[in-house]
Amino acid sequence: MQKSTKIIIVAVAGLAVIGGAAFAQKGWKHGFRGHGGMGFEQMSERYDTNKDGKISQEEIDANRTSWLGEFDADKSGALSLSEFQNLWLKARNQQMVREFQQFDRDGNSQITLDEYKLPLSKFVAEMDRDNDKAVSGDELSPRRHWGKKNHGRMGRDDDGKDEQGAQ
Repeated sequence: MQKSTKIIIVAVAGLAVIGGAAFAQKGWKHGFRGHGGMGFEQMSERYDTNKDGKISQEEIDANRTSWLGEFDADKSGALSLSEFQNLWLKARNQQMVREFQQFDRDGNSQITLDEYKLPLSKFVAEMDRDNDKAVSGDELSPRRHWGKKNHGRMGRDDDGKDEQGAQ
């Protein structure tokens, strides 16, 4: 495997880890990713207006109606690409602030190098199956580790064959 390919694989996997950092650190309700990468807690902040711990369709509809009205600059009842861009940027800004807060472990509104490095350090430590202090594409491939020889999970064995012997 070429060095550039390895770097890309590690970078993509690292982004996945950063996006799932809340799940690993705080539990399922922070890690749910059913709505544009947003966790349940973040969805609750945006949609659960009566703060009952549930998100109703009515709350979602009210939020969507409000946001469309806020960004429908020409009041046409629909969003053009440029109007949607403004809505999207507001939503992504909120996501960026949450991600910043995830990095800012001590809550001092600054991210130190150690705080910035921590999620990927944890990623390498967890994914490095051969203990060489690096992550290879083979270590990232779930099928490589899902055979009968590895905890009885479905998938391919270490010899590259599935449980029926096919490759």
